[in-house]
Amino acid sequence: WRGHVPGEKMADTEMCVRSSRELWTILLGRSALREPAQVEAELDRNWERLLSGLCYYKPPSSSSAEKLKSEKDVAQSMKDFGLRISKVLGLDEQQSVQILQCYLQEDYRGTRDALKSVLQDERQSQALLIKIADYYYEERICLLRCVLLLLTYFQDERHPYRAEYSNCVNKLEKDLVSKYRAQFEDLFRAEAPTWETHGNLMTERQVSRWFLQCLREQALLLEIIFLYYAYFEMAPNDLVAFTKIFKEQGFGHRQTNRHLVDKSMDALVDRIGYFSSLILVEGMDIDFLHKCAIEDRTEQHQFSNTPELCKEMDQMLLNFGDIPHHAPVLLAWVLLRHTLSPDESSPVIRRIGNTSLQLGVFQYLTRMLRALGSSGNNCTASTARMCIYGLISFVITSFEEETLGSQQHLIDVACEVLTAPSLAELFWETKPNVGLGMILDSAVGMFPQKIGPLLQLLTALLSDKSTAKKVYSFLDKMSFYTELYKHKPNDILSREDETLWRRQAPKLLYPLGLGQTNLRMPLGTLGQVIPGEQGYMVRWDYSYSSWTLFTCEIEMLLHVVSTADVIQHCQIVKPILDLVHKVISTDWSISDCLLPITSRIYMLLQRLTSVINPPVDVIASCVNCLTVLAARLPAKVWAALLHTGFLPFASTPLTNMAQSISAEGMKAGNYGNLLILIEQPQGEYAVTIAFLRLVTTLVKVNLSVHSPS
Repeated sequence: WRGHVPGEKMADTEMCVRSSRELWTILLGRSALREPAQVEAELDRNWERLLSGLCYYKPPSSSSAEKLKSEKDVAQSMKDFGLRISKVLGLDEQQSVQILQCYLQEDYRGTRDALKSVLQDERQSQALLIKIADYYYEERICLLRCVLLLLTYFQDERHPYRAEYSNCVNKLEKDLVSKYRAQFEDLFRAEAPTWETHGNLMTERQVSRWFLQCLREQALLLEIIFLYYAYFEMAPNDLVAFTKIFKEQGFGHRQTNRHLVDKSMDALVDRIGYFSSLILVEGMDIDFLHKCAIEDRTEQHQFSNTPELCKEMDQMLLNFGDIPHHAPVLLAWVLLRHTLSPDESSPVIRRIGNTSLQLGVFQYLTRMLRALGSSGNNCTASTARMCIYGLISFVITSFEEETLGSQQHLIDVACEVLTAPSLAELFWETKPNVGLGMILDSAVGMFPQKIGPLLQLLTALLSDKSTAKKVYSFLDKMSFYTELYKHKPNDILSREDETLWRRQAPKLLYPLGLGQTNLRMPLGTLGQVIPGEQGYMVRWDYSYSSWTLFTCEIEMLLHVVSTADVIQHCQIVKPILDLVHKVISTDWSISDCLLPITSRIYMLLQRLTSVINPPVDVIASCVNCLTVLAARLPAKVWAALLHTGFLPFASTPLTNMAQSISAEGMKAGNYGNLLILIEQPQGEYAVTIAFLRLVTTLVKVNLSVHSPS
């Protein structure tokens, strides 16, 4: 519907306003107004609206109602319906009519006559009121999204409107956070509407819808504040103020209306907690703190000369409680206090640090980054990763790794951080004795005794062709081989203190047949020994290619596939397959070098799918690798797959299409059996999803090249 109700003249009065959704569309560059000058004109007209944020939408008032009554260019039916909207939404009367006009312009699909009938019919008009309420809620979100968009790109040189965005951010910068912080406080303290205050349309369902909106707005306000502080420094007093607010609100869990929270809202409540935590960590400016520490000028950090404020923060954090969202804040504060005044605060710092570790800080950070990465603004997720990258890099540099808990938890969060594209490249420039480089160095020190941690890290470090080649070269030139001995072997010479072993005879590292790929450790190889509870951990000074080792591990799995050792070997081979998949997906030119591994995947698929309890995750990894190969070598992959017994097949020759469609005489094959016996009962379909991707790839390639396969 693109007309207006008779009697309504869209005059150039304050009643005619561009919707927030339309403004957002313009700023995205998706409207007819695409020239930078046009975008700049829109921002000049609307920057005060953006600065006002949700306060742009005012509550009802008698003066607004009077102005609406005296408005000559608006039909009486629109005025009357505008007053009903005002009652339901608790919105200024004139703005209620504006919302109605924008809704009719953008979302209403009926005719003018149909609208007249709707407004005169009580039941239909109530349904329209609910639709307009939903439209109004989206308008509020779009207004905040405009600000989020500006903060996302105002420093991005590649963005066509960077200059226009930057000029607007300069206008907003001074008062934005104070206004948005006040709005956040108003939202979490707001009383829920009732039928007494907002009319009989405010049913239980509508109250729940209102509260869902309230949580969405809180999360979005905090996301904006977080992005703001990624670019602008937070004053120490503001850190204290935010800490008090978030503590009062329980990082999202102590809502005034928490009785309205149901399971569907848990993700939003968590999101509020994530951004509360990130704002406080970002406010401590850990990156600058790290730089000051390296350059021995910690007195330049904004918290270096604020002893009273630091003590106030100490006391607040000591009494924080045990919500997981607290953990990164506690860890960041420990780092700040340890760096700026290590002697003065050590007992307090120890207590706060222990609480952070007890709350599972690194597991929490992993969950948070995964949640932020799976939904919402990619820039926000990348900014969060940058923030946490700075935190954990400095933590690992400042404290002994063994005091930080499980190495696996550190590696998990490091891998999540490194999914930010720029950070993988940055990582390769890091020295092995600084930050995340120390985690990699530690994982190398345990390889291949513990194969998973190193491969998990290197898989995360693959972001483009450049990093793919770095990962390939890194693994191709290994200098140490670490293994565990329960007892000292007979073919070893050692020092009296057992710190150094020397091999008296060469040793084949895998019990494989003559002529098969293997690794041979030569006579005289030296190994550093670390005695422990499980035996002797020996780090041999031995050069080899990990890619050869990976081939041997796959051969070993093929040998033990029907024995009890299959589970243990699958745990070794899965990260190998996942790494190979990432390498060939990222840089196909390396695939020839990996042929000894990829050529064995067909046999692996055949053997693993025919055992009694097939390892579903390893099989899915095999199929994922074949999907990448199929995109380049479809005929070869198809021909090899036909001999594995994996695919469904016809027991009798198919003579026509009808017979094919009926599935008459079809046998399930190993994949079909796995689907019916394992995946369907468990409700998890890793192999099926991988298989469908493989089939889709084969069909797409076949159609594009008209291959007979």
